Amino acid sequence: MPSMTDLAADEARQLLLANADRAVTGRLDDPALFAAVVGVERLVVATGSADPEVLRAALEGRLPEHGHGSDVAALVAEGERHVVAGLARRANRQPVDAALVNPGAGSYEVTTDATLVRAAVRAAQRSLDAMPYYGIRYGERGSRFASTDSAWLISLAHLGEERATRQVAWLCRVLAGRGMPSWLMELHLVELVAEVRAAAGDEAVGALPAAAAALTAARRGHVDDELLDLADRWTEDVVGEAVPVPRTGALLAAAVADTLTGVATDDHVLLDWLIDPARVRPEVADALRTVRQRVRAAAR
Repeated sequence: MPSMTDLAADEARQLLLANADRAVTGRLDDPALFAAVVGVERLVVATGSADPEVLRAALEGRLPEHGHGSDVAALVAEGERHVVAGLARRANRQPVDAALVNPGAGSYEVTTDATLVRAAVRAAQRSLDAMPYYGIRYGERGSRFASTDSAWLISLAHLGEERATRQVAWLCRVLAGRGMPSWLMELHLVELVAEVRAAAGDEAVGALPAAAAALTAARRGHVDDELLDLADRWTEDVVGEAVPVPRTGALLAAAVADTLTGVATDDHVLLDWLIDPARVRPEVADALRTVRQRVRAAAR
């Protein structure tokens, strides 16, 4: 006789398969359904396909290029676990929150609109793809936080511009303390606004463009776009292919900007990771420190 665990896992798989057509719209108040929608959308991103047959094949392990041990197989297993957790929440009448699909997160609010949830997952992946630093430093944990943070950001869209901007600024301070300069949030909000606008129209983006503009204006007051690019060129000139991650110079410059705007007290969380002896040779570390000093001298 199947155990309760086996029955829950089977129900989770069936719910994921039932949502491979991505047809569900409206509010996702059912935690299991919310987890299924997120799980399927992560597969859309990973496989590069929104074809329901491709997604069903991925869920059933029938894609040869995404077999056992692959990233897609890991996402399927993770999605099943999250839906099982959602089924437990459903039974206990517990609500949806970020921790459902990102157990490392706190129980903070996220959008539950199906269309916007999908947009959040896609925008998160676009940002990760555009900035390899995320994946190199934070791995899969970073990917999960990118999705849930995006879903939280979308929940701010209906707020007034001033309040939404304050909330985004708060998140920037938290992330800067973990090595993610506010410039990365600027870039992510551009991706998020584009995905939300394409999926749900101009009204759905609400206050998010204003929040992004406020971040950009604050950063440009000290480190403008030209200096970001210049920092990349300085870095390439002195270390060449030995850069620890793409756009190292811009990251250094963006972290300097955060110290000047008051977002962060210092930039050592990022700098120390970039110059870690396990990551770069001593002469590269010295060169990166020099780039940082040049940025500080050029900043306003």
